[in-house]
Parts: sequence; structure tokens; C-alpha cells
Amino acid sequence: MRLRTLLTTCVLGALFASGAVFAQTKPAAAAAKGPGPKSPAEAQAVNAVIQAQTQPPDEMIKAVDALLAKYADTIYKSFALELEAEAYQHKNDNAKAIVYGEQALQADPKNFDAENLLANVTAATTRDTDLDKEEKLTKADKYAHDAIETLEKDGKPPLMANLTDEQWTRTKNSAESLAYQALGTVALTRKKTDEAVADFQKGIELNPDPVLMIRAGRALLVARKYDDAIGYFQKVMDSPDAPAQIKSIAKSDHDRAVQAKGPAAAK
Repeated sequence: MRLRTLLTTCVLGALFASGAVFAQTKPAAAAAKGPGPKSPAEAQAVNAVIQAQTQPPDEMIKAVDALLAKYADTIYKSFALELEAEAYQHKNDNAKAIVYGEQALQADPKNFDAENLLANVTAATTRDTDLDKEEKLTKADKYAHDAIETLEKDGKPPLMANLTDEQWTRTKNSAESLAYQALGTVALTRKKTDEAVADFQKGIELNPDPVLMIRAGRALLVARKYDDAIGYFQKVMDSPDAPAQIKSIAKSDHDRAVQAKGPAAAK
């Protein structure tokens, strides 16, 4: 997902540091900073998980299962399980994404990536017709608020110890933005449009992600605040960083908002 580049950099840094330690024979060389694998073989298994991020989801699932089959107590357990949850999410197997997200959180109750994944998947897959709709939304709401609390109170997790303050701020802001995305989705499902717009806007202030701008624009469209909705869609269309597919979606939503505004303006 989003924060993976920086977290991967930290994990790779720990692996390289561990590799240097394993290569030394002097006891003094064991003073590597931060957590790391306990053996070269474990380091190799962790590296396989990292490399699987550029491969199809099934390769990630295979790499994580292989790691945990041999090193069940690895310091990277929660990190790996959350990646496996994301892999199932990419396969549109949301039930298993939730299962592995919960396992990641059980391994590390302060894993804000897992909290965010659970919040967003649960919120996005809850329907008005679900008999347990409110129970699901309450869980999603709690996961999102727990992620925000973790980020605000606990600071850098051990696996991110090597991040600079600037890198941590970007990571923290991006993660909090995802939490507000989930809260906005929960509010929309509860038909609390103004609350949803406010949550999406908080997320955008932290990280101006084009997808989140589209979500905010759609919420504003539901609220019949057409000019504000059009403004967000236009920002995405004008963004030099937004992928072409995202710009196309924004263009479609923009045209729909302009069309909806026409009759309203004529009244």
C-alpha cells in the first residue's frame, strides 16, 4: 500500500545491518541498531517477503507463509501478516484480508497499518442491507480511531526506528489520512454526509491523495454541494501525479457533477 516504500527501506536496512553482523566474528559487531532477524536464513526469508511486493498477490501469500512456517516468532511477524492481508485484499478476498489483518494486529496491537486495513476493508464492504451493519461500522470506526491514537501517542514503531523525523512525519500523515478515509466511509454508510465530508477533508489535509479527493467530491455531490465537488474532481484532473485511470474517474465524476448542478442552478 501507501507507506510500504519507507517501511521496506527500514526493514531492508535492518537486514543489511544484520548481514554485516552475521559476517563478523567479533562480539562488538553485534551492536546493530534496532530489531533484526536472528539468522541469515531468517533474513533471507524476510527478504523474500519484501521482494514479493513487486509480484502477484499469490507470491506474497506464499512468501509470508514460508517465513512464518519456519520463524513463527520473527520480529517481522505482524509486518508480514499485514502484507498477506493486503495480498488477499488485492485478490478481492476481503474475508481473508480481515482474518490476516486481525492476526497481524494480534501479533502487534500497535500495528497501525493493520488497524487501517481492517478499518477500510470493513467500512468499504458493509452494506445497508447487512443485518449486522451497525456492528461492522462500529468495529471499523474503532479500528480507525485506534490507528489515529497509536500514531499520535506511540511515535515510531521499532521497525521504523531508522526513519528520519521528516520521513516519519510523512508516514504518520499518510497513515492518519487512511484512518480518516475509513471514518468518512463509515459516516457515508450511516447517511451522515456532512460528517463524511469533514473526515475526508481531514484526510486530504494530511495527505492530498487523488483517490481521497474523489471520495470527498462524491460525498459533496451527495450533499448537493456541486461547486465544492467539482473543485475536488478538477484538482484530480489537473494533478500531475494522479494516474491516468484516476484522472479518467475524476473526469467522469466531474461531468456528472456539472450535469447535476445544471437543473439545480436553474431553479
